Amino acid sequence: MKKGLLWFVSIIIVMIIIGGCSEDNTENDQVSKENEKLKSEQKKLEETNKRLEDKVKKSEEKNESDKKEQVKEEETVESSEEKVEVEQTESTSTDIKKEEQKSYTPGTTDRIPVELASTVDGDTAKFIYNCSKESFRFLLIDTPETKHPRIGKQPFGQEASDRTKELLTNANKIEVEFDVGGEQDKYQRYLAYIYVDGEMVNEILVKEGLAKVAYVYPPSTRYLNQLESAQEIAKEQKLGVWSLGSAFEEDHSSEQSTSSTSDVQSEPETTTETPSVESNSGSESYPNCTALRKVYPNGVPSTHPAYDSKHDRDSDNFACEAS
Repeated sequence: MKKGLLWFVSIIIVMIIIGGCSEDNTENDQVSKENEKLKSEQKKLEETNKRLEDKVKKSEEKNESDKKEQVKEEETVESSEEKVEVEQTESTSTDIKKEEQKSYTPGTTDRIPVELASTVDGDTAKFIYNCSKESFRFLLIDTPETKHPRIGKQPFGQEASDRTKELLTNANKIEVEFDVGGEQDKYQRYLAYIYVDGEMVNEILVKEGLAKVAYVYPPSTRYLNQLESAQEIAKEQKLGVWSLGSAFEEDHSSEQSTSSTSDVQSEPETTTETPSVESNSGSESYPNCTALRKVYPNGVPSTHPAYDSKHDRDSDNFACEAS
């Protein structure tokens, strides 16, 4: 009986032990499965992270490539713009050189480009011509004086001077045109028609009543009719000097008469004439320069018998000369 009981108890103990071991194995299996599952998920995460890293890397490489391409395109554009700019500069330089190399024939209607150096008064200015600063006297006109040593300042003299300065300083292009006569007077001033942006300054001043037609010496009379027509209009409208009873002093006016062809000289002198004594002796008297020039078209020096100080307007010891 006791043996049977012990055997039964032993069997129960063995079953309990076996059951406990079975439960431990089951738990171990579950833990192992969980670990495998975690490892699998971790692997998936790692693969996902790697794919993301690869995408980021590719994106960065693409951005870098795009930046390089953009820089390259910008450099190409800049290079093209620089090339165009260089071509334009070269073209402009070529045009300037062609303009500078253009052959001008004095005495024709060729208009020669010049640069303004300074203004002097209404009918005189200084330009850069042939690479040097030269004085220019406007052909066929005379404006009232502003600082004459004998007659001083005349009415509308300052207005004429200011108008000439305004026209020349505001011009984009200044040109001069010589007539068929001499290029210079005895004071070494060039004699020319002056143009600002295509318009003749000589005519503008006459048209506005700030200048008179004067100092007419054939053959330099290309635009005489044109200037006289402008003067008639200014007279009719009583503009500028024509609004006064006498625009210039009477003796001056008589000197500038254009109605008689005898009161002219073939061309202005190019150099100051050396005083010389005529062969005839004694003094000669003339009431005005018009009468004197009928005998001595070029005027006379102070050593000449016909010289009279009253005819020497600018006190340079030369009477009735071309101005």
